[in-house]
Amino acid sequence: MKKTGFTTILFLAAILFAGCKGGNSDGTMTFSIEGTLANAAGKMLYIEEMTPDNGAQFVDSIRCDGDGHFSFEGTMTYQTFFNLHSSAADYIVLLPNDGEKISVSGNADNLGSTYMVDGSPESRLMWQIQNYINDANKTIADIAQQDKHNRETLSEAEYEKARSVTDSIFIAEHNLLGVMFLNFIEDNRGSLSTLYAIDAPFNRSARVFYSESDFEVFETVLEGLQERIPDNPHTQYYQTRVERARSARTIAQQQQQSGQEFIVE
Repeated sequence: MKKTGFTTILFLAAILFAGCKGGNSDGTMTFSIEGTLANAAGKMLYIEEMTPDNGAQFVDSIRCDGDGHFSFEGTMTYQTFFNLHSSAADYIVLLPNDGEKISVSGNADNLGSTYMVDGSPESRLMWQIQNYINDANKTIADIAQQDKHNRETLSEAEYEKARSVTDSIFIAEHNLLGVMFLNFIEDNRGSLSTLYAIDAPFNRSARVFYSESDFEVFETVLEGLQERIPDNPHTQYYQTRVERARSARTIAQQQQQSGQEFIVE
């Protein structure tokens, strides 16, 4: 029998390693989510995949045991977002990678502002984004409460003076959040988490960034994603979105130069 050379063995091992790296042989990546939540005994949790066009697709439902413990085994063909929630208004977003065992803790009655996540670096980035938003919402709620108190207790003239102060605090909070997210995008260039940073809400119905005034930030996010994960469907969808915004800006500039009024949606 002819002996197999050492070089041949290394070659075969390299092939086997390449086949195992990054998931199953069919390209499927696997991950798991487990945790114990306070006030979750017997409650149902729901997992949805956030598709590139921002549509949520139901994946599975999980019933917590008597201790509030749950576990889930998931698969994906490319890195994507998953949200975990017990109610439509209170959810967390996770960003798993292949082979990760994600651990979640928190209070099921207020998951979005109490949860912690471990075992997944990019899910931790999503947690960081949520913390920025939670802190801003708390500050805005305090401003609104102070404004309500001023309106009910001050004269009209005094209220207008006080309102200028609360308005300036509100604007300063928006600007601070913008700086924090700009730093986040720079520090985590190429991560899908930057897509959530660019779309971060402010005061629930408003936004931190807008494509009209902050277009350079949108392009920075796209450049990072194209460098790191150009074939990811989220990157490709976002590229289309940025291209549409770029075209709208060009049309707006042309019409403004010609004296026509044009509003970018």
